[in-house]
Amino acid sequence: MSFIVNPYWYASSGCADSDANAFLTAAGITDPTISGAICTLVTTLKSQGIWSKLDAIYPMVGGTATTHKFNLKNPADTNAAYRLSFVGGWTHSANGALPNGTNAYADTFWISTQQNSASLSFYSRSNTTGLFHEFGSAVGPFTYLLLRFNNLIYATVNSSGDNTVANTDSRGFYMISRTASNAVKVYKNALAVITASTASSGIPPYNMIISAWRQFPGTIVRYSNRQCAFATLGTGLNDTESANLYTAIQTLQTTLGRQV
Repeated sequence: MSFIVNPYWYASSGCADSDANAFLTAAGITDPTISGAICTLVTTLKSQGIWSKLDAIYPMVGGTATTHKFNLKNPADTNAAYRLSFVGGWTHSANGALPNGTNAYADTFWISTQQNSASLSFYSRSNTTGLFHEFGSAVGPFTYLLLRFNNLIYATVNSSGDNTVANTDSRGFYMISRTASNAVKVYKNALAVITASTASSGIPPYNMIISAWRQFPGTIVRYSNRQCAFATLGTGLNDTESANLYTAIQTLQTTLGRQV
């Protein structure tokens, strides 16, 4: 005798993880390749203790503005769930979300809650240079990530001090992570390219945005033209966690055929 306990679970993704299935259901994704990649990602992040440290995970899968907006951690269609609100000109495809570089950004509705523990990550599929941000929130202390300007990375989190290092290719997975009041690291593809003691000085009071820089509540500048294929927001991650996050994300990107 055979029976199906949960027909929707069986038909939709074949994944036993309830969080993965909640995201796939909210986004209306039934493609088996994407479903399997999301299931593997979620179960991997949970087994490595990373899942609980991230407030927002944006896999940018499904190829539309609707599927790209959902937060994997909490796929409710609300600001409180850190669902993305896309503004301006975006091109959405199976490879991710591409801003037009002139008026496009995405509001995350996320503000860090811990001055000395915060992280932001961005997976870029574009090699471009210019004064524009992948993440940005300012006034008083700053938090931002700028992948390539004058062949340098610029990054800071909850601080007024910059951190820079040479970078001639803006493609790849980038993360800035603060794990203490005087401990900041910037990673590219899991390698720590900056290790700094830049002091924390507060938390920017405005929502973090993706692909631009919010100077004030109504002032958005430095619009990016780099395609986003993944992004996260959360508390600080250490070297091992950052490396494991990169490996998990790169596995998903490779499964979807869009890795760089």
